[in-house]
Amino acid sequence: MIFSKPIIPCIVFDFNDATSIVIAALMTVAALAAAVITAGYAAEKYKSNRNKTTAVFALVTLAVSVCANLFYGATPTAVKGIVLTLVLLFASVADLKTKECPDYLHVMVLLAAFIGVRLESIPYMTLSAFFAGGVLLLTLLLTKSDVGGADIKMATAASFALGMTRGTAGLVAGMLLAILFNISKEARKKGFPMIPYLTAGYIAAFFIQV
Repeated sequence: MIFSKPIIPCIVFDFNDATSIVIAALMTVAALAAAVITAGYAAEKYKSNRNKTTAVFALVTLAVSVCANLFYGATPTAVKGIVLTLVLLFASVADLKTKECPDYLHVMVLLAAFIGVRLESIPYMTLSAFFAGGVLLLTLLLTKSDVGGADIKMATAASFALGMTRGTAGLVAGMLLAILFNISKEARKKGFPMIPYLTAGYIAAFFIQV
């Protein structure tokens, strides 16, 4: 399979390669199984509705797995996307239920960042992490918003995982979604969990091919 690098996602999957089809199918099944297990644990730990949590995890993971295989092939990059999705979804449940996010989830995102990474990419990944963390910290200082330490750490870790272009796109998309869905004064006064919006932004940004 030839890897293409346009900004718009480009299908690189070889539908005539039986081996690729089998590997992609196995990856998708494994991803779904992991999603169900992770969702069950998240529902039990944070007392959320098990059926709804499982449905969301399964549907989002299925979509990411299928798209990752289509756009990146059965590669470590596709695996990275699936792992990041599962961790970010779990973090979203934690944030929704407790307005907090355990530090081990940030560490898991950082570890997932090294799946299939090239050494020459690490400086740009680090720059992306500092940029994302700096933007959210500056937002907190200037606007006195409810952006918390967990939000800053997750944005920093996720931006490190995706690199400068995709990390910045994910951060901007997540922040715009948060503003759009919480534009009312009442919503801002009560505060709202930021990580679910960042999750949506970073998952979408993962498919930008650079």
